[in-house]
Parts: sequence; structure tokens; C-alpha cells
Amino acid sequence: MKERRVYRGIVVTAVAAMSLMLVTHAASAAVSNPRLARNYIAWLARAMDTCASVVPDGPGPVVSVLLPTNVPGAGCLQQNVATEGTLGMNLGRIWISDRGRIGLFATGFTLGDSLRVRLTLRVTRVVASVKHPLASNQKVTFVDQTIDCPAAGSFLARANGAVVGSTDLGACLAPYGGLAQASTGRTNIEILDAGLVNTANGKLVGHAGVIH
Repeated sequence: MKERRVYRGIVVTAVAAMSLMLVTHAASAAVSNPRLARNYIAWLARAMDTCASVVPDGPGPVVSVLLPTNVPGAGCLQQNVATEGTLGMNLGRIWISDRGRIGLFATGFTLGDSLRVRLTLRVTRVVASVKHPLASNQKVTFVDQTIDCPAAGSFLARANGAVVGSTDLGACLAPYGGLAQASTGRTNIEILDAGLVNTANGKLVGHAGVIH
């Protein structure tokens, strides 16, 4: 009798766990994409090295902040070692259309400076067939992709210091260009980070941000 009760308890627990998994799966499957998100526009603030004041041998030197009093009490003197420290920049703006066109406008550079747009993307789209489990027409979120655009070549600064250009998101995602294509149920593209990099050394010049 005791063994039968133990067995029955295991079965009930297993059924409850399966039911919870099914409910969780149903809840996640019901999440819908926004109906509209036409354009992404980001102004660029200057990229700075991270201040890792609590990490031994981190960027520094660590300084104690005396005034003002309503900020953290410690920080690091500004450094641009891991980030770009040689190129100038007066302003920069990146925009991405819902059709996958990427545009850049920036000023304050020197003739011949070579730049690319760097994006970190998380893409969710409907795919025709998957396995584990075997199914069709499923929404799939892919591994985050960090890409530099244009994929070949760069945006070059003009004699007046301006950088103006456009490129295609699908080409930058090659060989995964399908991530940028529209799909049944819409393709959801999260832009986790946007920045501008010096093509010569791969260092960040600017990040999406504001000058306050």
C-alpha cells in the first residue's frame, strides 16, 4: 500500500510538472510582436572606457569625488584607450528603416577617416521548419549578432569633415541575411546597441546616447 501511494505521488507530481510546462509554453507562444516600429534613430555620444573601480588593475586611476555630493563617491579619470582616442567627432546620427536601410551622418572628422556602424541585434522571426521539437511555422529568437556596416568597405570622411552614407542591413548580416527579411507574423529586430567604430582599429568612437 505504501509503495502504491509513493508511486501515485510521483505520477501526480510528474503530471503537474508537465501541465506547468504546457501552460508556460502556451503563455510564451501567445506573446505578440508590436504592430508597428518604423524607424530607429540614435544620436551618438562619445564612447569612453569603462570605469572598473572595484576591479584590481582596472582602468583608472580611481579618484574620490568631493563635489558635487549627489553623485557616486568614486570614479575614474576619463580614458580612451580601449575606445577610440584619436579621431574627433562633433556629432553623429544613425538611422535604420523598417526596410533595412542603414544611414549615417556625422561631422567633425578628418578627410579620409574610415568609419563603420556597429550594431548588436536580437532577431525573432517565423521560420518554416524546426526540430527539437519537430514543428513548422514557429517563432524563433536567434543568437545575438554583432555586426559592422557596411560589410565591405567603410564610410569615408569628406574634406569638410562630414561622413554621409547608407548601406543594407541584410548585406551586413551575411551569411545570415535572412534575419533581416520580413516574415509571416513580422520580423522583430531588437537593437541592443548602436555605435560608430574606427575601421582602422575597430575601436568605438561613439555610442547611442545624449549630450545633456
